[in-house]
Amino acid sequence: YLEEDDIPADALSSLTKIAGIVEATMDGTSGALYAIFLNTLAANVRKQDSANMTNLTPSMWAQALGESLKALGVYTPAQPGDRTLMDALVPFVETLKSTGNTKQAAEAAKRGAESTKGMKPSLGRSVYVGGKGHNEVPDPGAFGLSQFLTGLAEAL
Repeated sequence: YLEEDDIPADALSSLTKIAGIVEATMDGTSGALYAIFLNTLAANVRKQDSANMTNLTPSMWAQALGESLKALGVYTPAQPGDRTLMDALVPFVETLKSTGNTKQAAEAAKRGAESTKGMKPSLGRSVYVGGKGHNEVPDPGAFGLSQFLTGLAEAL
């Protein structure tokens, strides 16, 4: 994992490092989706017209995130309302695109994750695990991603 003194100074290096950690440590479909998304995000950040990767604007992030979300759609049919990580990701991207405000985008992701409490799962592990736990807790993928996106928003 990342040690505090091992965190790169620029966004692209940080994303690349995080994507590698996700690939090496996260199992299951969520791990694969996180890895695809983060690697695609790193590639889309790399495409940005910025000589210095430490000066990416919220609109540049929104563009990169939007393209990454589109690319992720090739690998999963999940949409908001399916009780998946998309319940946090889509509101984050849409809010950042429409407002340019990272704090509002992080709040949208948090609300999206929280909205999965009580939601009947239609994709992912919750479908076949059974039980009623989904009534009391948010989807773990949506919750985890909302935490990551909150950290990203704070860094921007």
